Amino acid sequence: MAKTTDYIINALLEQGVSHVFIGLGGLNDNFMPALSETRGLKAVVAAFEGGAAYMADGYSRASGRLGVCFGIGGPGILNMTTALAAASTDRSSVLAVSGEVARSWEGMGGFQDASQAGIDDIDILRRVTGLSLSMSSSAVVPRHLRHAITYAFTRRAPVHLSVPVDVQKTEIGDEWQPIPASLLSAQFIDEQAFAMAVGLLNNSKTRNIVVLAGPGIKGNGAQMLLQFAERFDVPVATTLSGKGVMPESHPLALGVFGYGGSRWAIDAICSNDVEVLLVIGSDLSQRDTMQWDPKMLPSKALIQVDADPLLIGRTWSADVPIVADPASMLKALAELQDVSELEAGCESRLEFIRKIRALGPRYYNSQDRESDAMPMHPARVVGELRSAFPDNGVLCVDSGAHRAWFAEYWEACHPGTHFSLTNLGPMGGAIPLGIGAKMAQPERPLMVATGDGCMLMHGMELHTAAREKIPLIIALMNNQAYGNIYFRASKMGPGPERLTDIPDIDWVSFAKSMGGDGERVERPEGIAEAVKRGLSAPGPYLLDLRIDKTYPTPVSAWRERQKEWEDNE
Repeated sequence: MAKTTDYIINALLEQGVSHVFIGLGGLNDNFMPALSETRGLKAVVAAFEGGAAYMADGYSRASGRLGVCFGIGGPGILNMTTALAAASTDRSSVLAVSGEVARSWEGMGGFQDASQAGIDDIDILRRVTGLSLSMSSSAVVPRHLRHAITYAFTRRAPVHLSVPVDVQKTEIGDEWQPIPASLLSAQFIDEQAFAMAVGLLNNSKTRNIVVLAGPGIKGNGAQMLLQFAERFDVPVATTLSGKGVMPESHPLALGVFGYGGSRWAIDAICSNDVEVLLVIGSDLSQRDTMQWDPKMLPSKALIQVDADPLLIGRTWSADVPIVADPASMLKALAELQDVSELEAGCESRLEFIRKIRALGPRYYNSQDRESDAMPMHPARVVGELRSAFPDNGVLCVDSGAHRAWFAEYWEACHPGTHFSLTNLGPMGGAIPLGIGAKMAQPERPLMVATGDGCMLMHGMELHTAAREKIPLIIALMNNQAYGNIYFRASKMGPGPERLTDIPDIDWVSFAKSMGGDGERVERPEGIAEAVKRGLSAPGPYLLDLRIDKTYPTPVSAWRERQKEWEDNE
């Protein structure tokens, strides 16, 4: 027999979870002995429950395992809702566990009663997770936990389990039976649709094929994508949320398409020369499609591949919709036999890539990377950071104007090295996201790209990084403003523009007060040495990078399409 709390913690350990992230509170007190005394499992206390959920998300993205966070019911789990919603839109497998009041208290006005008879956070969490259940008795604990973990992996979604405190104290006689990997990674392909797709690709009249790869590509999918692209010389663009799934230094890489997109990706996919567009692991959202630009539709066929059938055809009806695990689909494509016409089209596709690259450099406004302006030009700053940071290092990017600068000028050289809260876009989550990612991959250097507006939201998690002695660099793009909003407000007059100001803050002193370290950098030639010092620091190291807020973000093609789209509405 084991206490329910011990049972849950040991089950998570047996499923490969090595770290859990927690916001402390009375309704979770019963978990504390197991969380602190279970060998092989480390509990990390976050400054804020939302930070714990972001950490679990980062851990899941970087490890491929389940990310787990704990918080009390009511205020604790509700503080996690934004982070869990972001995990949902970015397809991250996260389990949130909340303590709940005893069942005998339900509906009596008890302190922090968030049961189904109170605030009902179970129903609230159903709106932002794939699954939200109450472990209403010890009898349902094993199957609810099993169902939640399986759902989180197979649907690539966050899930929520609520555990009343009286249930936490009960005992469970059954032993946990680990869920086999075969059930957590569905290896399936719609064979009939696959045959149709191969027929289109292996056709004498089909030569120009382009892949658009998104965040749905997990596991060994990046490796299979590379094998498929190299075997048949297929150019590959990614969505911003999929950035890095194809190494951007590769000769077949076009870069990001959509928001923060590169010239090569946008020119290629929006050209009239693409006959087949193979979309894998993208739901073709607004930011993945240049605001649903019909110019990206190919001349012959749109093939859309996703494990979730509800995401296929949501924007445009695919000519060949394929319900399939993206990694399995890419493996099958990479291993195709008897496809002589597909092989014969290699030279045509290479010529297409040469044509696209001849139109101009990958970067828009490439000259900005050499700017000596003071305050510093963001493009120069990103270029200097990229040059000084190891190619295999991980970058976690926050939401704001800096996201566009890093999307454009930061080259992701390896899969699994670029993480961003892309599709919901909450501000401030990148520091805790980075903490989780660093704990999952401690051997890799990690940098967080954030802004001063974001720091005001979750900067306190520097304390968590310092306490846990987590070495990471905080690249703070400090323009003393809410940068993206400033661009819009500056056209409205001095009043609205003034609302976007962030008065000067000594962020280095703030980092030191949290137990970290850092320095202020005002000249681009000083960035490389500052990064070097950050890489050797034993904990978080903040670079206060003083940049000019007046430079428009490098999304000119996006802005042009936005104006066209709004004018046509």
